[in-house]
Amino acid sequence: MVLTGIITTLRPITIDDAEKTLGWRLSSRAKMLQRGAQTIEEQASWISNKLNTDELNFIIEYKGKSVGMVALHDINDIHRSAQMGRLLIGEEEWVGKAPVAFEADLMLCDYAFNVMKMHKIYGDVLEENHGMLKTRLYLGYKHDGVLRDHYFFDGVYKNTVAVSLLEDEYWAACRPKLVQLITMLSSVTR
Repeated sequence: MVLTGIITTLRPITIDDAEKTLGWRLSSRAKMLQRGAQTIEEQASWISNKLNTDELNFIIEYKGKSVGMVALHDINDIHRSAQMGRLLIGEEEWVGKAPVAFEADLMLCDYAFNVMKMHKIYGDVLEENHGMLKTRLYLGYKHDGVLRDHYFFDGVYKNTVAVSLLEDEYWAACRPKLVQLITMLSSVTR
């Protein structure tokens, strides 16, 4: 399945994306993400394993180039919830100020709430990732709590902030803000 927006396309990740996605994951832009594969082989294996699950792992494309990734995982059809994660714009120099992350967010939430009939999207953000936390809260996500010492990397335990967005909150607050940001930033980048 491919999701197409005004400036952004989300296409399913493939094993052929292993080298590029590993480069993104090992870059300084990913310092706020959980640690993962360290070699192309490990990344290819990770992708291969994800292809056999119900997760939706996408490559974000802009102007025909792969520039980032995003996913819906931990999909629960009984509770109608899914975790959004792995959002990373790995090619910031290709994107500039274009709102590809916002449009990827919009397309993924539209798909989750319209097609998958989810009730809640949730995730966790490193407590020190102030920019992402501020963005999520601005968009209407709720601060659900702090997960203390939730991840261990770089030799230390890291707290994360649990956030969530209910379906009615998406339609009432988040989606209009995303559309406004995409419209405003698209006019600046043309």
